[in-house]
Amino acid sequence: MSESQQTELQNQQVETVELPEIKIYKQTFYDLGMWLTRPNTHTKAQLSRLLDEDMRLPLLTLANKYWLVGALTHSLKHSKIWNELDNELQAYLLELETFYFERAQSIIDEAIYACTLLNSANIKVVMLKGGANLFSGVAQPISSRFMTDIDLLIPEEQHEAANDVLKAAGYNTDQDKHAVHAKEHHHAPALYREGGACCVELHRWVLKKSVSDVLATEEVWQQAIELELTEGLSVQQLCPNHQAVLSIAHSEISHSGYEDKHFDLRQLINLDRIANFYLVKIDWRVVEQHFIRCNKQAPLYALLYAMLRITGFDTTLQVASNKQAQQHFIDSLAQFEQRQGTKTRFSHLLAVLKGYNSESIKVAYGSDGSFPVTVGRLKHLKRHLLMALSPTYLKRFLNKF
Repeated sequence: MSESQQTELQNQQVETVELPEIKIYKQTFYDLGMWLTRPNTHTKAQLSRLLDEDMRLPLLTLANKYWLVGALTHSLKHSKIWNELDNELQAYLLELETFYFERAQSIIDEAIYACTLLNSANIKVVMLKGGANLFSGVAQPISSRFMTDIDLLIPEEQHEAANDVLKAAGYNTDQDKHAVHAKEHHHAPALYREGGACCVELHRWVLKKSVSDVLATEEVWQQAIELELTEGLSVQQLCPNHQAVLSIAHSEISHSGYEDKHFDLRQLINLDRIANFYLVKIDWRVVEQHFIRCNKQAPLYALLYAMLRITGFDTTLQVASNKQAQQHFIDSLAQFEQRQGTKTRFSHLLAVLKGYNSESIKVAYGSDGSFPVTVGRLKHLKRHLLMALSPTYLKRFLNKF
């Protein structure tokens, strides 16, 4: 086929067949949580659903939706029922586990590369979240943890120097002319390099300003502990208590998971991994005080209750009898069920509109000067109008419906 024929073929509108959506049920969450954390406690009904080619589709769909297939495969391989699985399912799981492992290994290599550069420039680093989990043993095996970027906390006075060091080594920000480089974001614009496994985000604060009362950056630096990346190369990571606090605050408060009743199973499993890895090294009363001091304990209790129901992990905070947490859990699962299918087609539009709220505008365009929210919204509107005039952006937006 000639190049011109290939181009013509690519430009043709290809008719696609829309497959029926696989419905996920409330029970699917319970089943997946059990298979991920305590597979040998399954019931006959749960095993029957897993072994049936059609009945297991919701489970696999949910695992893929939250990037948990690597963790699921590892759990099943080390359970009593692995040999009962048919060859097709085993092959499918093992293939994806390999993909997860290779990606995690490439992220480890990327983290070592970036931290070596920063260490050579005498720049202090605290590795946050998933990146630290890959080195500390929380994510064991590494194929059990899926992540999209490397988060590095840098002292604010060294932030610009760290950015320059990485850019000098080939890292660059998104060159998209419509990209917003937020003025008051807790991290700088993501940095990419050609051939790199993922982006690197340099944080100046551990959380955005509006929720920093839950976990202050100064506290993190004071209580950070050593994290060895390779022999001769170490950075720091959050202490166990702060890892638990950040995991909860990031998903439930900073990303509005609690307010939106967004049931993020991947974040819940990540918290379960942290809790099980550190066990008594996490003082849940200390964790609780971080949320009580700013009157944000409801998101804490809700997520801990969800973890208790889905993974079976119970803390010392006795959330099992918390009526508000119980209702939030019920409402979140019900909302997930209700919003499946055609209703999800408007989620992207809602996300765009949410970008106009006052907090998002202040983070993106700054809070200085007269009428910062009004000025920021006008700038944001102008950006969207310019994007709408671009055929590429307009097509990409419409394709989400």
